[in-house]
Amino acid sequence: MKSQKKGQGDYLLVLTDLERRIVLDILPDCKKETLISWLQSPPAGIDLTHLSFAATDLWKHYREAVQSAFPEVAVVADRFHVVQNLHKAIHEARRKAQELAKTEDERKKLKGLRYLLLKNRQNLTEKNKKRLDKLAESHPDLYRLWELRQELHDWYEVRTIPEFAQITLVQWIENARQLKMDALDTFCNTLENWQPEILNFFEHRITSGFVEGMNSKIRVLKRIAFGIPNNDHFRLRVLGFCG
Repeated sequence: MKSQKKGQGDYLLVLTDLERRIVLDILPDCKKETLISWLQSPPAGIDLTHLSFAATDLWKHYREAVQSAFPEVAVVADRFHVVQNLHKAIHEARRKAQELAKTEDERKKLKGLRYLLLKNRQNLTEKNKKRLDKLAESHPDLYRLWELRQELHDWYEVRTIPEFAQITLVQWIENARQLKMDALDTFCNTLENWQPEILNFFEHRITSGFVEGMNSKIRVLKRIAFGIPNNDHFRLRVLGFCG
């Protein structure tokens, strides 16, 4: 999704072809009805008759729209957005721990953890490893949170089938809930609500990660055009720039 005007809450919906890595169209809003209408009657030159799967972020209206227009099409919850939700939960848990710190020394131990808790094991420096070792002693729950993030990252990398992946995911959720962190529990609820679509990744292994790069291009277009107030003109500019 991309906002048409900086600072406004009105959003446009960017539809992309994941195989050709291009923008297919820009819809004037993110309403379910608008997307259903487009899916049922796409513009000339766009053939959806052979559509077999679609990747979306974790917005239920997109899932419902695809399922309404194409009941047989597999909806894949985009990996990038699943991980993004986990990162938000980690940030909230870290902030809460800082707020609850009782001494200045404890607050210092928690300072600078924002990016460390999001680092993959293979990217850790020796300094990072020592910091995590100290964190395991002073705040084992936060260290366990880092471990859980690593486990989910590794889970996505495994080549397996949805049925086997589900077993591991259910265990991950159970382990995560044991920490009794509100933000993490909310993320676990998301995993449970989107479990079929998340597991579909292991069947189709698609991701819309490249769309973030496309969004950057759209932001550049908006800057050099000083804002484009007309929806149709903006759509044509984006299609010419990213299509």
